[in-house]
Amino acid sequence: MINVTDTIEEAYSKSTTQYDKIVLNNEEYVINNVELDDDCYEEGNVFGTAIAKALNFEIDNSIDLEKKEFEYLTGIKTSAGIEWISLGTFITQDLEPNDTNKINTVNALDYMLKTNIEYKSELNYSSKTVTLLHVAQEACTKAGITLATIDFPNKNFIVDSNQFEQGTLIRQVIQAIAQISGTVAKIRSDNKLYFITPKTTGTVKKVFNLSDYSEAEIKRATHPINSVTLGMSDIEGENISLKDEESIEENGENSLVINDNPFAYTQEKRQQLITAIFNAVRGFEYKAYTMKIQGLPYLETLDNIQLKDFDGNTYNSFLFRYYNKSPNGLETEISAPSIINATVKYQNIPSALEIAKKTELRVDKQEQTITGIIVNQSQYEEKLTQVEQDIDSITQTVENKVDFMRKSEGVTQIHITEAQQSDLLKLEIKGNKTYDNYLYPNEDLYPSDEIYPNMEVM
Repeated sequence: MINVTDTIEEAYSKSTTQYDKIVLNNEEYVINNVELDDDCYEEGNVFGTAIAKALNFEIDNSIDLEKKEFEYLTGIKTSAGIEWISLGTFITQDLEPNDTNKINTVNALDYMLKTNIEYKSELNYSSKTVTLLHVAQEACTKAGITLATIDFPNKNFIVDSNQFEQGTLIRQVIQAIAQISGTVAKIRSDNKLYFITPKTTGTVKKVFNLSDYSEAEIKRATHPINSVTLGMSDIEGENISLKDEESIEENGENSLVINDNPFAYTQEKRQQLITAIFNAVRGFEYKAYTMKIQGLPYLETLDNIQLKDFDGNTYNSFLFRYYNKSPNGLETEISAPSIINATVKYQNIPSALEIAKKTELRVDKQEQTITGIIVNQSQYEEKLTQVEQDIDSITQTVENKVDFMRKSEGVTQIHITEAQQSDLLKLEIKGNKTYDNYLYPNEDLYPSDEIYPNMEVM
């Protein structure tokens, strides 16, 4: 919610007429037939979205707004005169001239438009000190915007490689960060980027009494999120999940599923990331609704609101969609669509034994290499097969390694059993300080007829 005076809030409760203007190069210009569309709901969810506010209006065609940045302000008449609210800086994306009436229709977006450029990282990922926060800060710096939120879930997660392929937009990087932190990325009226976690327990910015509105509908209550899954959509058995058993027993399972996030490309990383996401979104619920109201431009998407029905019952919800028309503010629409529940088969957190057996594809998009790794570790041995393929060739480098581990104490003889029938490339024996006195070459240790492969004599 934008901070405004009490007189502004009081005026919006009585008047339906707004005034609109832009400021370009320190000059003010009146604009008409304004439409402001602010949304954070996409593809059935709000988490992980990064949607720009869209502004459309008409202005005299003598004003050059082609590819220009300008500030948009809306105002209302109060006892002190017209008081103005700044809704931020916008950038012209498209301009439609009308030679007949000499009026241009301008389509503009907020500073999220600046993120529609390629992400070219200069971070030293190999240092193993780059965090998710560092990636967010670099992305914003390269886009020319300020990062307002420096404390968000998983901010200290170490990012050890650049998983964004050539041509990836900064906006896509921001979306990936929002997704893996259980937040929504938004440009606020101060033109800064925020990572926002919608909380049902947040401060209520506005109470809407349905008896005051002719077009209002309270819909079903969404069920609280009680299960979070991180996985890979094209690889079976790679999902990691956390769930609230008590909530599931009471409300059924309601999942937030995050697939193919570039920061969570291995089982180990998904295990590191999932707890913070689960803690951020656990219990998230709200009452779905749609309303047509007097425009209240000081409200912002993701604000906590309450709905009061005709019987006096109060429900918690959010402002997820805001479509404001001016100067006739009575055509403004607000809503919170129902979250679409993505149902997946629950998978328990792997046991220690399951963790020891894993199959991974490690993709370094910056270096353009793919490495396939299969590891099986038991109490006595570790088997590893690694396949690496360079994008410039079909040649594959294959490394196979088997480590046999045995612990022997107080013995002078070592027998290797269960060895595979293959050439012995390396034999390493570790013992106390004096063991090397008895290793070949030494007069006490030497090849003899008594050392031979353990097989039947033909």
